[in-house]
Amino acid sequence: MAQPPSRSGRSLALASLLAVFVAAAPSAAHARGHHAKAKAHVVHKRAPKIVPNQEGKIVVFPFRDDEDNSFSAQAERLLKGHGLEIVTGLRRVDTAENYREIANTMGIVAFIDGNIKQRGDVMKVTVEVRSGYSGRKLTSTTFKETKLHLRAEIEDKLWTKVGAAIAKACADADKPRLRNRGPLMIEAGSPLAAKDTAPAQD
Repeated sequence: MAQPPSRSGRSLALASLLAVFVAAAPSAAHARGHHAKAKAHVVHKRAPKIVPNQEGKIVVFPFRDDEDNSFSAQAERLLKGHGLEIVTGLRRVDTAENYREIANTMGIVAFIDGNIKQRGDVMKVTVEVRSGYSGRKLTSTTFKETKLHLRAEIEDKLWTKVGAAIAKACADADKPRLRNRGPLMIEAGSPLAAKDTAPAQD
């Protein structure tokens, strides 16, 4: 018949289990901490924003002070390369309401405009995107470089800087179009009763 372990034997076994537990605890805590950090890293990590090619008609106005129209032509080519149909030959208008009217009539999703300034060997090109849906500006971005490197800067970064705004303009174009205000109508009251102009009789 097996004899139960002595008190000293039980104490020794308990001490051994306690030692194993204490040794394993830091490793488990370290593993939990590492897992938590990895999880937090995954939660807060954001994927890069990618704007796909778009479909729609956009107006590209000739850039102001673009003497040979080369920067305007570069913008047209780059935007066309991202799936957009380019409309040229239109004139700028004065108000958001006028831009909406053109967009409604011609099915335009956005208007692209720009201007060029030069000081010494440094050139600055500003490109603006205007919504066809609202008629208002969505974004404005500036490229500033030496004349030698400016075209390469625009080639590499134009779509990166304006693509999101054009994507929004294309999405807005699917909404019901805003109505322009019609002519002001004034309702007249009931016509006044005609006065009796017959001469009074004595």
